[in-house]
Amino acid sequence: MTSRQGEILRALVKEYVVSGEPVGSQILVEKFGMAFSPATVRKEMSVLEQMGLLSSPHTSAGRIPTDRAFQLYLADLVNLFEITLNQKTELEELYRSAALQLDQLLKTTAQMLAQTSNFAGIVLAPNSIGSSIKRIELVSVMESLVLMVMISSSGAIYEKKIKLERVVSQEDLYKISRYLNQNLKGFDLGDVQERGLEFLSGSLAELGDLSDIGTAVTQAIVYNPPDQTIHIEGDSNLHRKIYELTNDRRKAERVISQLQSKDFVASVFERMKNQPQVGSQVGLEIDGEILSGITILGKGYSLSGKSIGALGVIGANRMPYERIIPALDYSSQILSNVLSEKNNIELQGSDLKINEIEITARKELPSAKVLNKEGKRSAKRPR
Repeated sequence: MTSRQGEILRALVKEYVVSGEPVGSQILVEKFGMAFSPATVRKEMSVLEQMGLLSSPHTSAGRIPTDRAFQLYLADLVNLFEITLNQKTELEELYRSAALQLDQLLKTTAQMLAQTSNFAGIVLAPNSIGSSIKRIELVSVMESLVLMVMISSSGAIYEKKIKLERVVSQEDLYKISRYLNQNLKGFDLGDVQERGLEFLSGSLAELGDLSDIGTAVTQAIVYNPPDQTIHIEGDSNLHRKIYELTNDRRKAERVISQLQSKDFVASVFERMKNQPQVGSQVGLEIDGEILSGITILGKGYSLSGKSIGALGVIGANRMPYERIIPALDYSSQILSNVLSEKNNIELQGSDLKINEIEITARKELPSAKVLNKEGKRSAKRPR
């Protein structure tokens, strides 16, 4: 692609994101101050259409970008936008006001991303595999039903209900909890699962007549570990927009059905967990089947430098990228910083408490700025 074609494609995608209408050569020349004639722009648009980057609705002489055009646009866009001071302040206030149990922190992040994008905000919680066990508590729910609460080294809290063969008092459950903590604390959950019941086989006798209950709880940890949690907020906005943008209602329902699968969404964001910057997947690139017109943006977050989860947005191709990309990037930074403040974290009961969050905004940042490819600020956005 020539530099002229790239300039035309970027301008056309940007205009389409705003208007939602097919874009003609005349508006590109007038609105973006191009140094070419409308005839030259039309010729280049024809070439871009042959390259599979534009399509031409039969009712209009204008063009609309394809999924492939959005892929190229986003690849070029990710490094260009810098978050504004106002956005930073809004994000920091959301984190400061959130109840600071980890689950609530992640949920608040998903809500913020949904509000920023007007689509679906997603946060993939830390996976239990790869984390070490910090504490296990067993709580009687009713009769022989017990709730196991496991807290990992990442601060994540996992819950799983276990059906026992007999009724056990809460006092006995405390004894089993102490035994499990003495024997499993500090071990990687993956190692516990790999070694199976052999991990405790030599010491289960310490529980006496409660050894069968200890075995049942350990089996639940080994063979049926806690599910990975994914927080999805604003999905109703996404579904409404899909219906608005898709003429074929049955196709819209297939797209929505795919995106309602938490396992599918978790698998997409699991792949984005190690992204060093905001990554994107567009249309059929996501699933190779039905998600044409959908864009997923995502980035990982970390604990002490180790990637443990991901956050992002699922929306239509026409999204306010200039707001969403910097918000994603900064949210990842804040969340990673909060989770890594080990000196300010203490466990109280089953809640993760954070005494103080050090978040500082760079006060010298003016209103919206854009970085050019050399990393310098410029007052205008690239065309």
